[in-house]
Amino acid sequence: MGKYLEYQLILRSKQGDASAFGALIKDYRKQLFSYLLKICNNRTTAEDLFQDTLIRVWAGLPNYNEQNRFSSWLFSIAHNTAMDSYRRKKVRSRVIHTDELPESKDFADPQKDVELKETKEILFDAVNTLPEKQKQVFLLRQHGELSFREIAELTEQPLNTVLSHMHYSVKKIRKILREKNVI
Repeated sequence: MGKYLEYQLILRSKQGDASAFGALIKDYRKQLFSYLLKICNNRTTAEDLFQDTLIRVWAGLPNYNEQNRFSSWLFSIAHNTAMDSYRRKKVRSRVIHTDELPESKDFADPQKDVELKETKEILFDAVNTLPEKQKQVFLLRQHGELSFREIAELTEQPLNTVLSHMHYSVKKIRKILREKNVI
C-alpha cells in the first residue's frame, strides 16, 4: 500500500469509516498476528490480543498523529496490549508446539516440508530461550519492522541498550542454529 493510500484510509478511518479501517489493517494483519503469537506463544491468547489491539487502534485513531508512521503506532499499541495482558495475568511464556506452526505450501516434496518444519521449530525454540527484553527487541524488529529508535521509544530503553539486546539475541540464536546444524 502506498503512503498516499494509507493516509487516505487513515483519514477516512478517523471519520468512522469501518471499511477504510479494514482496508488499512489488512496489510498489517499477518505481521501483527505473527508478532503477537511470538510474544505470547499461544494462538488463542494471540487472537485475543489481536482483537484487543484492533479495538484500541480504532478507539485511538482520533489521537493518531499522521506525521508518525502508522506501522510504528500500530505495533506500539500491540506491544503495550501484550505487556498489559502479561502484567495482568502474570503468565510465563510457554514453548510453541509443533502443531501450532504454519504448514508449508510445498506438498511436492515431503522431505523438504519436514525439514522446513524442523527448522521452524528450532528457530522458535531459540527465540523462546532469549531473555524477555532481548526477545521483545528481536520480535519488534523482525515482525514489527520497527526501527531501533522506535523500539527504544516503545520499550522506554536507551537506544544503545536496544542495540545491545538485538546484538545478543542474534548472537544467541545463531549459536543455537549452528549447534543444531541449521546454518
